[in-house]
Amino acid sequence: MPGINPDFLCHHLMVDPKAKPVIQKRRKFGEDKRKAIVEETKKLMAAGHIREIQYPTWLANVVMVRKSNGN
Repeated sequence: MPGINPDFLCHHLMVDPKAKPVIQKRRKFGEDKRKAIVEETKKLMAAGHIREIQYPTWLANVVMVRKSNGN
């Protein structure tokens, strides 16, 4: 995250080596939701909050939640 020293704060996904991989069935989204997902993903990547990475044995679908203000 820009402006925060990674020595101070850094998150890593700790997966138990004995855990069985979970692959969710790919969920289909309508055009409007798909556009919103792409737009938000681009914003988060541009800000440096997330980055693309490939986990061939793990797959989790996006969960969209409407904000309390209706957006």
